[in-house]
Amino acid sequence: MPCIPVSAGRHDRRHHRQHHMGGFGLVELAVALAVLAALLYFLLDRVLYMQEMAEKTEVEETIRSINYGLRLEAASHLARGPESKRLPLEIDNPIKWLKAPPRNYLGEYAKVPAGTKPGFWYFDPGSRQLIYRPNRAEHLTINGKKGKELRFAVQSNEGASQPRLQPYPPYVWFENPAGGNR
Repeated sequence: MPCIPVSAGRHDRRHHRQHHMGGFGLVELAVALAVLAALLYFLLDRVLYMQEMAEKTEVEETIRSINYGLRLEAASHLARGPESKRLPLEIDNPIKWLKAPPRNYLGEYAKVPAGTKPGFWYFDPGSRQLIYRPNRAEHLTINGKKGKELRFAVQSNEGASQPRLQPYPPYVWFENPAGGNR
């Protein structure tokens, strides 16, 4: 029987063990990257969804604040009587009734300045409408179509005691119809 050195057999086993414990194979690396990519996709999708939901909430809070200021302004008009020299509420810029304009309010423009990124308010003096251009509008529908901007106008209804800032036309953002702002 041939004599095999003991160290030669151990060397082969050690070399074999080191070869298999060295790290990821190509298949394992591809699977790990695919799983990581899927997780990042779902995380990004959730982050974008939450950003749009936060933007919707901010718009609704701005409208609530304007409606509150509008009620105060209407009460002021009523207290001064019909000779008040102020503009009718339907004509005036509703942002003037806030203590401070929203941080993303551009001002009064007939046409939006070129190069302005979405996510801002402006007042169109020609149409007498307050307009908001959303940054994220994946879940926004205006008249059954994907919307690019929300328009609001002060309306005095005969049956209502106070004028309100109403969406024109009405919109749905995340399946919640607008127009019921307090």
